[in-house]
Formats: sequence, structure tokens, C-alpha cells
Amino acid sequence: MPKYLYRTVHAIAIAACLNMAAAPKWVFAYAPDNTSEQPEPESKDEPKKDADEPAEDSNDSADEKAEAETVEKPRVDYGPTELGVRMTPAIAKAISSSMTRRMKDRYSLDDKQVEKATDAIQYQIMKLAHENATVGRDAFELMMATMISNDGEMPKEDAVEFAKTIKPLIPALRQFFLDSSADVGKIMSLKQRLQFTGDMTAVTAGVGVFEARMNRWEAGEVADGANPFFDRPVTPDDDDQDVEGDSKESRELRRARRDVDRSMAWTINVEANWEQYVRNAIIFYDFDEKQQASANGILEECKARAAKVKTDEWLKDYRENRVADRLSWRLDSKFNQGPFRFQLERSYDKLMKPLNDIAKELKRRIETLPTSKQKAEARKAAEKAMQERGLESLPI
Repeated sequence: MPKYLYRTVHAIAIAACLNMAAAPKWVFAYAPDNTSEQPEPESKDEPKKDADEPAEDSNDSADEKAEAETVEKPRVDYGPTELGVRMTPAIAKAISSSMTRRMKDRYSLDDKQVEKATDAIQYQIMKLAHENATVGRDAFELMMATMISNDGEMPKEDAVEFAKTIKPLIPALRQFFLDSSADVGKIMSLKQRLQFTGDMTAVTAGVGVFEARMNRWEAGEVADGANPFFDRPVTPDDDDQDVEGDSKESRELRRARRDVDRSMAWTINVEANWEQYVRNAIIFYDFDEKQQASANGILEECKARAAKVKTDEWLKDYRENRVADRLSWRLDSKFNQGPFRFQLERSYDKLMKPLNDIAKELKRRIETLPTSKQKAEARKAAEKAMQERGLESLPI
């Protein structure tokens, strides 16, 4: 963190924590530079005490003074802040720039096209934010409070409320993607637009899936532990209610198993990663039809081998390993930062090794398909892309 930023944050923190109005007077009475408070003059009407007269109990007066000074002030009933995180043109531009950086390589956009696409998407983001500020705010605040309170999940009651809150925003989201794709499509060539349109079809289909999920949630068809961005599998461990003889540990175990079951839908779906790799290899090397057929043949063969690895016994072992992994983080450091952790990871690596070996073989076999000319042209394109970003030569 830069020094000036650290100092600024430090100063703000001190100012927020040090409430001068609540500090007792004696804090300032003995300050070296404090000259505003002078001793009060003795009243002429008040008789002087005789030197032999006993003094008042100084301890009692000090206690009374301290008690008076430490009386708790009434708490302020704070509501939500009026100011919050806004969608600014700078944020919108950052988002659109991030999107178009990825689009540049995928659709072979030139710098001028990237600039126009960035401007178009930035405009649509700001339009969406301004026209749906209230709904977007309410949905975001509800989602944040609920998911932070529940470790990234939503209890059923909150999920139903979230669906009701965000549903009015869905038509605007769909329109945002339609308008953005139309604006970006105008600056593309026919070939670029064909590929881009195919990708946007999948995106708009995703909005449809989200809308269908929210419709189910609004109707109450949702279980505790829901996530608005994906559907998790329903398992017998979903019931988190106490049962006779139940214990805190067993509830933690059920939740760990439920979380692992949810994540397994993508953590062991290596075939999807392989499909993406082959698609990118076809584009990278500009394979002809015969080469594409060979690449897809290798892919299907590897997928069949992966299916043989992922037997019921393998899935059971994988699941239990990941459940133990999750539970270990709730234990102290001697379990999650020591030999036990190493043993869990070693067991996990052993389970994944057959799939990782197949993945390496797939990539090695794909590399046998391009001709020398295709490899040279692909390398040249990669070098050019790196040079545009300041790297003069490829470290490969």
C-alpha cells in the first residue's frame, strides 16, 4: 500500500474512533497547550474552610465524578446510508474494457474496433444502471446481506424474497445483452459477427435459465442453501433441521457433504475443459476439416477413458476426500496446516492422477496434428499478440 494511502486511511480511522465530544473533560484539562480552561475564582460569599477542618472524602467525589463522566449515551438508531457504491463511468469503462480485452483475441478485433466496442458496452452499462437503480440496489443489498450471513448461501425464505426483488430487473438484463450485442456487431466484419452472434446466443440463453430459476424460487420451489447463479443437486443431506440425537458435528458433516456434492458438478467435469481446449486448438492452428475430425476423435477417446476412471468407487473416494478437506479447515492449525493436510492432498493427487495423465496425453496428441507451417504461423500470431503487450519474445 502506498504511504500516502496508508496515512490517509490511518487518519480517517483515528478520526472515526476518537469521539472528542464524548471524552471526559479531564482528558484535556492537563494538555500542555490547553489554556482555555482556567481555575474558577473563589466565591466571596463562600466561607473559607478552617485549616483544621477535615477535608471531604476525595475518593467519594472522584467516584461520583467518574460515574457522571461514564454515563452511557443513548444509541443512535442508524438506518441505511444515503450514499453508497455507485456505478460510475469509470467503473463501467473498466468493466467494458475487461470484456473487450477478451473479445479482441477471440474475434480478432483491431484496436479501433476494440475502442468502439468498449465505448458501446460502457454506454449500455450506464444506461442499465440509471434506468434500474432502485431495483438493482435493493437486489444487491439483499443478496450481499443474506449470502455473507450464510457463507455464500441463501435460506429458503430469503431466496424467495430475492427472487421477488430481482425479477423486475431480468427484462432489463436481457435488453442490455441484446442492445450491447447489436452495438458491438455493427463494428464487426461478417465473419467476426457470425462467431460473436453464436456466443451471445449462449449468453442470452443463460439469462433465460436464470429467469426460470427465479420463477421457481418465487413459487417456493427452492431449498435452504440456494445460490442464485447455479442449481445445486438435491441430496439426502439437504435437511439441516435438528433430529433426535443430532449433534453440531453431524450438522457440519451434512453441510460439508452438501457443498462437495454441489461443487463436484464442475470440479471433476474435466471433459468440459478438454472440449474447450480442443476448440481453441482448432482455432489456434487453423485446422482443416480432416484435422478437426482427428482432434475430435482424440477428444472422444479421452472422454471415454475418463468415464472408466470415474467409477462409483472413485466418486465415493473423491467425495469423502473433499468432505474431509472442508472439515479440516474448521479445525485448528495442527490439522489444516501440517501433516494431516499433506496426507489429504497426497490422497487427492493420487485420485486425480489418472485424469491428469489423460489430459496430458490429449494435449500431446493434439500437437501431432498441425503441420510445420501451421505451427509456425500460430507461433507468429502468439508472438505478435505478446509484442503488442510489451513482451519481445516468447519464453517457449
